[in-house]
Amino acid sequence: MPRGKLLTDTEKASILALKTAGWSNRKVADHLHRSKHCIDEFVSNPNPNKVPKKKGPKNKLDARAKRAIIRTASNTMKSCNDIKQELNLNVSKWTVWRALKEDPNIVRAVMRPAPSLTDFHKKCRLDFAKANMSTDWNKHDLRKDKLVFSKRNFGGGSLMIWAAFCSAGFLKIAFVSHRMNSSDYQQVLQDNLIPFCHRFSRRQFLFQQDNAAIHTSRSTLDWFNSKKIDVMSWPAHSPDINPMENVWGELVRRVYRQGKQYGSTGQLKTAIQDEWELLEDEFKTKATQYVQNLINSMPNRIYDVITSNGAATKY
Repeated sequence: MPRGKLLTDTEKASILALKTAGWSNRKVADHLHRSKHCIDEFVSNPNPNKVPKKKGPKNKLDARAKRAIIRTASNTMKSCNDIKQELNLNVSKWTVWRALKEDPNIVRAVMRPAPSLTDFHKKCRLDFAKANMSTDWNKHDLRKDKLVFSKRNFGGGSLMIWAAFCSAGFLKIAFVSHRMNSSDYQQVLQDNLIPFCHRFSRRQFLFQQDNAAIHTSRSTLDWFNSKKIDVMSWPAHSPDINPMENVWGELVRRVYRQGKQYGSTGQLKTAIQDEWELLEDEFKTKATQYVQNLINSMPNRIYDVITSNGAATKY
């Protein structure tokens, strides 16, 4: 066989098979009637035309650091910069982000500062603010909303809760269905709002709710009328005006403080109830001015909506 002739596919397959069987390069060369140099070259580089894969930069985080990042991020709303500073990591926030993305059990997303506002939304917000410039929020306000808690950031059982507060105090927290209809919502109000109103029958309350379909359905509005409960007209896409959003944020921080996780929805439920009652006790005993400061912030929120011509505010 002429020297320098390229190996055929059959010869290459034979070389690989014979080498797997333990043959020496010399024995393979004699068997195929090829030079030992030819066999040596093929064995050392079976794919000479293959472009070698670039290794890329060395990973800046070892396995221990990655585990620490996952623990710190779990069940929190900490940013990548917060995690980086807390763990004193000498890496960029994007390195922390990539470590979180590699873990299939962690879900991270960028939080939008505020809902998108159209010109119509801004006009409605501006009208609302102008109409409530002289409202005494300590006397006529009752705020409510619902929030979903998960026993883990990355899945597992979850709970949806409903609660409300006003300057008179906190309503009892309610655990509700994820798929509430108008009838379910009215039952929650019957079981929790009505008893509270009866306790303070001499006070005048103005109930605030968002514009979810079950809140504004004909049957729900009829229910409010039948109970003689005044409902505040509320502009869409306006969580920044509602202090209840701040209360939810405080409750979330307390329930999930120090990366707390829960093994069952029962444990999570107990933690939520305990923290809500603690917030109420602090409000009653004036141990903290947190909730009262939120109520007192309403005039400023209204002013900011007006000065921003209906646009989103810092709240």
